[in-house]
Amino acid sequence: MTKTNVVGQSVIGPDALEKVRGGKGFPVNVNLPGMLHAKLLRSPYAHARVLNIDTSEAEKLSGVKAVLVPGDVPQIKFCPVYFVPTMAPSMIQDMLVMSETVRYAGQPVAAVAATSPEIAEQALQLIDVDYEELEAVFDTDSAMQNGAPRLHEEAENNIAKNPVFEFGDLEAGFADADHIFEGTYKTQRAHTCYMEPRVCVVDSDVDGRLTVHSSMQHMFGLREKLAFVLDLPESMVNVIKPPYIGGGFGGKLDLGYIEPVAALLSLKTEKPVRIEQTRYEDFITTTRNPIEVYLKTGIKSDGTFTARYARSTLDCGAHATHGAEVIMVHGMFGILLPYRCVNQTWEGRTVYTNNMIGGGYRGYGSPQGAFAIESQIDEICEELGLDPIEFRLKNAHKEGDPHPFNPEFTLSTYRFEDCLRQAAARIDWGQRTPAGSATGTIKRGIGFGCQALWVSGCMGFPDIYEHSGAIIKLNPDGTANLSNATVDMGSGQNVTLCQIAAEELGLQADQVRMTYADTETVPFDAPSHASRVTYSAGTAVKAAAANVKKRLLEVAGVMLETTVDDLKVQDGHVCHQGSDRKLSIAEVVKRAESPFVQMTAEGPQPTTIGEKGTIIGVASMAPPSNPSPSSVEFVEIEVDTETGVVKVLKVVFAHDIGKVINPSAAQGQVEGGFQQGMGYALMENILFDDETGACLTADFLDYKMPTAVEMPPVIDSIFIESDEPTGPFGAKSLSEPCCTVPAPAIANAIYNAVGVRVRELPITPEKILAGLGKL
Repeated sequence: MTKTNVVGQSVIGPDALEKVRGGKGFPVNVNLPGMLHAKLLRSPYAHARVLNIDTSEAEKLSGVKAVLVPGDVPQIKFCPVYFVPTMAPSMIQDMLVMSETVRYAGQPVAAVAATSPEIAEQALQLIDVDYEELEAVFDTDSAMQNGAPRLHEEAENNIAKNPVFEFGDLEAGFADADHIFEGTYKTQRAHTCYMEPRVCVVDSDVDGRLTVHSSMQHMFGLREKLAFVLDLPESMVNVIKPPYIGGGFGGKLDLGYIEPVAALLSLKTEKPVRIEQTRYEDFITTTRNPIEVYLKTGIKSDGTFTARYARSTLDCGAHATHGAEVIMVHGMFGILLPYRCVNQTWEGRTVYTNNMIGGGYRGYGSPQGAFAIESQIDEICEELGLDPIEFRLKNAHKEGDPHPFNPEFTLSTYRFEDCLRQAAARIDWGQRTPAGSATGTIKRGIGFGCQALWVSGCMGFPDIYEHSGAIIKLNPDGTANLSNATVDMGSGQNVTLCQIAAEELGLQADQVRMTYADTETVPFDAPSHASRVTYSAGTAVKAAAANVKKRLLEVAGVMLETTVDDLKVQDGHVCHQGSDRKLSIAEVVKRAESPFVQMTAEGPQPTTIGEKGTIIGVASMAPPSNPSPSSVEFVEIEVDTETGVVKVLKVVFAHDIGKVINPSAAQGQVEGGFQQGMGYALMENILFDDETGACLTADFLDYKMPTAVEMPPVIDSIFIESDEPTGPFGAKSLSEPCCTVPAPAIANAIYNAVGVRVRELPITPEKILAGLGKL
C-alpha cells in the first residue's frame, strides 16, 4: 500500500460551515438583478391532446412579462440524459420541451414569467386550456396488450426498448441442473429525495448567449442538451458550475423542462428568469424505475449455477429518458454479471405507460436486480440446506480473473471474499437461528445482501461519456487552486479531489482550494454519477497535479542549481535529496512569477527565461480502466408479529474500496446509502390515483422516508483496503453499492425472523401480516 500523508485522513470540507449557515453557493440562492420568476402550467390529465390554449387574460395581469405555449417552443425531439451524446443510438429521442400531446399527469403545457412567483402562479390560473382527454394506460402488462393506446407511434405494443443478452447454452444448462427455482420479484417507484429542489436561473445577453445556473450533476451535459433543444451552437450556452448542490443521487442527471423554458423566457424578455420547482413538481420529475423481474435458475446439488433465464420489465412512464440505459445496467450488473454462470439468457423490456417519467437514481437498475438475485439465492440455500455465504463464494469471481463485462480489463483488486467473511464475523453470523424459529411476539433475524460486482465509472460502456479534466495553479503564498467540472452533490467530491491534489503536490489538504469553473474555462468532465468521481476525476486531478509538480521542480532546479532528479516535494517544500537544502513552494512560485530582471545590491540582475511563468498544470484524459469493487451488508432486525413493524437494530457493511481517501466521507456514504436503501426496502413508494394518474405522495408528509428515529443505532463499516494499480493512490469507488445492498439484506433478515418471504418492495407491515396469515 502506497504511504500517504493527506490521502487516508478524515478532512472536513472547507465549505461545511458555510453550508450549515444556509449555503450561499447553492443554486437555489442565485439572485440576479432584474430577475423574473416563472411557473409552469401542468396538465391534470394523464393522456390528452391540447386543442386550444387561451392566454389572453394571463397576459393582461399586471407584472406578467411573457407567456409560452407549445407553439412558441422549438419542436425538436431529444433524449434528456446528460451523460450520452445528444443523438446516441443507444438512447431514444422521444421528448419535446413543450408538446400539444400530454402523456402523463403533470406534463407542462404553458409557462408564465412575471415579476414575482406569486404573480406568475396567479397568471397560471387565468390560462384556459381546452383538452381532448384520451384513453390512458398505467401498468406495463396492459400497455403491452394488443389494442392498448399507443403512446409513441414508433413503439409497437408500447415497448421502447427490448434488449436481449445470451451466453452459453441455456437449454443444456437447465438439463444439467439438479434443481430449478422460479420466482417473480417486484420493485416500486422511489424518489431521490434530494433536499435542494430543481432550480435554475438563465440569463441572456444582447447577442443571444445564455448563461445558466442550475442545480444539476453535469454542466457540460446541460450545455449540450440545452443548446440542442433550442437549436443553438453549444458556444452560445455557458453553464456555471455551482460550488455545491443540495443533493442529486442521479435525480439531476437530465435536462428538465425548467432550463429550456427559462432560457426561452429570458430570450423573450431580455431578463434573467428563475424557475424553482415545488416539492410536488420534484416528485413528478424523477424516480427510480419500477422493475418486475422473473427468474428461473438451474442449480447443481453442490450449489453451482448451471443456468439462468431472466426477464425484466421496466416501467419508464411517458418517455424513455433513462429507461433505455437503466434496463441495460440492470441486466448486466444487476442480473448477469455479479456471479459466474456460463449459461444465461436475459430479456429486458422498457415499456411506455402514462405514468410519470423515470430518471437516474443511485445504483441505476442494480438495486432492482440485487433484490431479485439475492432474495432468490437465499431461497435456494434455504430449500437445499446450503450455507448462503459459501454458496455465494462458490459462484463468485476471483481476483485476477478477466473482467466479465470487459475482458480487456482484469479484476486486479477484488476482495469479495474478504468482505463476506469479515462482515459475517462482525455481525456474529454463527448466532443466527433457523428461519421463523424464534419465540415470542418480537422476533429477531439476521440477513445479508451483496453487490458482488460494480463499477468505478463508465469506462467501456457504449455511448457513455467517460473522461475528465482538471486545471491546477500554484499561488505565490504556496497554496494551490484546483478547477474542474465535477459537481459536488454534498458527499464531499470537492474535498476528496483536493486531497488527491494535495497529496501529489506535497501540500496540506487546506492548502488546495476548489475554485470557479464554467463550461468556457475548464476541460470537459463526465457527470457526478456511476461511482466515478474518486477514480475517474481523481485520476485526472492527480495527473494535473503531477504536471504542476514537474514544472515546480524545473524552476526549483534552476534556483538550487541542480537537476530535477535530485529534488522531491515534501511538506510544502522542494527538498534536495543529497543535502539539507530546500525551498518553500511559495519561494519557488514567487521566483517563477517575478520580473525577469531584478534589482539587487549589485544592480540589475537578469534571471533565466526558462524559470518564468505561472506554475500551472492541465490534464484531460480517460481513466485507464474500470476496477470493480464489491460490497456486502449484514443486518440484524426485529419484527413485531402483532403489528408487522420492522426495526433495524444493527448494520455491518463491508466494501472492497481500494484506498480510502477520506474515511469520514466514506462512512457518510455508507450511512446515507443505508438510509436510502432501508427506505426502499420498507416504506418508500410513490403512489398514483388509479383513474387519473395523479401523484398522491407528492410531499414528505405523504411520502414516507426514514428519519433519524427509524435509523439503526449501529452502522459498522469495514473498508477492505487494497492498492488498486490504476486508481489515484490505489483508490476505486464506493458510492452506489451502499444503497443497493440494504433491501435484499433486510428482506432476507425478515425471512430469517418470521419465515415470511416477501418478493415485492416495499415490505410493509401489511405484507408481513398477510404472510403470517393475520390479514
